[in-house]
Amino acid sequence: MQKRFDAKTADLRVQTTELYIYVYVMLLVFPLFTGLHGYEKITASKFVFFETATLLWLGSLLLFSLCWLREPNRLPKARSTGAEALVLLYLALCVLSALLSPYGSKTILGSGRRDGLYTTALCCAAFWGVSHFGRPKAASVYAAALGGVLNCLVALLQLLGFDPLWLFPSGYTFFDAGVRFSSVFLGTIGNADLFAAYLCLLLPLTLFYYITAAKRELPLLPALSLLALCLFACGVSGGVLAFAACFVCAVPFVVTNSERLRRLLDTAAVLCISAFFAFPLQVTTPEGGGAVALRGYFPGKAFWLPAAAGLLLVFRFMTEKKEFRSRNLRIVLPILSLACVTGSFAAVYFYPGSSGTLYELSCALHGHLEDRYGSSRILIWRKLLALFPEYPLFGGGPGTLAERLDLRFSRVVPETGKTLSAFVDNAHNEYLGMLVNTGILSLAAYLAAQAATLRAAVHAKADRFAAPLACALLCYWMQSFFGLGLFLVAPMMWILWGLAARCQKSE
Repeated sequence: MQKRFDAKTADLRVQTTELYIYVYVMLLVFPLFTGLHGYEKITASKFVFFETATLLWLGSLLLFSLCWLREPNRLPKARSTGAEALVLLYLALCVLSALLSPYGSKTILGSGRRDGLYTTALCCAAFWGVSHFGRPKAASVYAAALGGVLNCLVALLQLLGFDPLWLFPSGYTFFDAGVRFSSVFLGTIGNADLFAAYLCLLLPLTLFYYITAAKRELPLLPALSLLALCLFACGVSGGVLAFAACFVCAVPFVVTNSERLRRLLDTAAVLCISAFFAFPLQVTTPEGGGAVALRGYFPGKAFWLPAAAGLLLVFRFMTEKKEFRSRNLRIVLPILSLACVTGSFAAVYFYPGSSGTLYELSCALHGHLEDRYGSSRILIWRKLLALFPEYPLFGGGPGTLAERLDLRFSRVVPETGKTLSAFVDNAHNEYLGMLVNTGILSLAAYLAAQAATLRAAVHAKADRFAAPLACALLCYWMQSFFGLGLFLVAPMMWILWGLAARCQKSE
């Protein structure tokens, strides 16, 4: 009987390994896929890829489950997590929102950028499939990192004026943003905000896996440096802010012994060097609009970064053979993190500048907000909050914001004399988007699922994948406060979320 059970178990492992290919496809191939028409049709191309891959995989899962359920001695099921139940509740509330919506069939695909019920259902199904049939592996981390590295290489060439994959329309380059087209595009993701969201997933995943892995994964350091370089250079302040906040908040929970402390110093030095070399490559936009440009020089204040990296490496080698008590680390690191947070707030509050992201944050801390702040996000958010009372419980329906929000931006480009216009069909805040589209109940379920996942990750200390996955999710969820939340990146978040739920289960 035992031999028969072992044979069935081995057969199950072979089949689930085959099913796990979907995770590799979505983490490595999907972000690199652009279709045959470049940025002009990248949204449609990626949607077809995501839809096809997910439906084929879900069909395979169904067949696999039906075959396995016919066996009299099947393996015991893994205990479901609270996050899985809450994600199901979130999906059910989205379905109810669609049924009650006055916009009918428009809720299926959505009126904006394919952000309707169908896409939400596919993402939730991917989460559930991965959480039941997947398993966190080192190979999945490396697959995600490799996809990110290749993406960043494309982005760096674009920042240097090249178009290696012919993604821009003929005769256009990255520097035509703001002159010949309104949005900024980078890498094989598309919109620069989505590119930053993608890096907010991969950078913490790679960094904290390097810190927590059983052995030192040195190949991840070059990948880490390239991912950080592109995040710092892409000009999306929300992504940089989210990563910095995630890093400071996660370190006290993750760094629990001397070896992890030394690896933290390794990564901190790499981040300093990457930030230094990102300064000349940082994307800037002239006051009042205009074409994007690169900084092109190292400002004087940037030279403290190599010095900081050098000090970190010196301290790292001084502690090579020293051991620190876990109790002392649990005391010192939270104090340092709190000091970083307090110092950052103080620096922003007393920021002397008169423009830029730090100036706008300083004004916000002083209680002063203007509609133009955050690339006019403040104006968009105020319009959204005005829409919320119309359908507070279940929203107007998944993906129907474009039907309800009448907001356009336009400006004349001095270089060409043409007028560039943009219609707002996205909340530029994933949580406000849920609030308006599917209502406060669905938002509450989604936030509760996030909290359940992070709480379980804190207690899942025995699993070496729990912390990297939780940090990747935390960083993405932080940038979602300023992000677009579209399927060009969101499915990868749901897959990593499924892996995080899986490593928190008991068999």
